[in-house]
Order: sequence, then C-alpha cells, then structure tokens
Amino acid sequence: MTVEIEQFTVRDGVEFPAEDVEKLTRSLVENFNRSKRFEKVFLSGDPAAGEAPARRLKISGEIVKYDKGSQAARYLIGLGAGKTKLIADVKFVDLETGDVVLQETVDGVVSAGLFGGSKGGAKDNLSSDLIKSMTKKGLASKKRLK
Repeated sequence: MTVEIEQFTVRDGVEFPAEDVEKLTRSLVENFNRSKRFEKVFLSGDPAAGEAPARRLKISGEIVKYDKGSQAARYLIGLGAGKTKLIADVKFVDLETGDVVLQETVDGVVSAGLFGGSKGGAKDNLSSDLIKSMTKKGLASKKRLK
C-alpha cells in the first residue's frame, strides 16, 4: 500500500503550536517509513514523491485535544502525573474510489519515560496507534517489507 499523509489541522480552541503541526506530520511520515509496512509513504504535495500509484491511501486528521503536560511532574511524581496528551480524529481515504475506509480517534499519550519522557513521544505514540489500526484493518502489511 502507498500512503500519502496530509498535514493535520487543529480544531478551533485547541492550543497546539503551529510549528508542531508540521513536526507532527513529518514525524508520521518518518515513523510510517521506519515501520517498513508500506510500499511508499510521502507527504501530500511533496515533489520528491514522484509519480505515486493511483492505488493509494490518503491520511488526514484534525488535532482535537492537546495538553503538553509536564516532563518534570512525570519524572518527579510519576503515576500518570504531568502526562502529555495528543488526540486526533483521523480519516483514511482510498484515493482510487474516494471511499473512507477507516475513521477513528487516536491518542498519543506520554505518561513516563527516561527523565519523564518528552512531549515528542506523543507524536511517536500517535503514529504507532495509527499503524496498528491500519494493520488490523488490512491496510498495512503484517510483515515488514524489504
């Protein structure tokens, strides 16, 4: 499966830094590529993507909740204190048919980690949840591709 990832949007009223939207989108592309479960993964509008096959899946999303949390609280207190929470409504569209093949709400939560973890871990957790959902629905290879 070839995957095209569109830059996520942010719901009105959600305080998610504009520069982090681009970081999130690039992180999704990197993590999807690193998973090796897809033939090709690229950012929408990326000229380096070349000619993408007609049969591809487009992922778009909207960040609906964000709490940056506190790395210090995660490190010093633990037990879920200070957790970073990132929630997005995500839609998967088959670009050949225009059909929405999967739509769900996913979250990236960081509640622990080395020295309290980092808010960047939420992006990785979000990617991981998306890939797991896609694998369960047969939209991603269960085995790593070459």
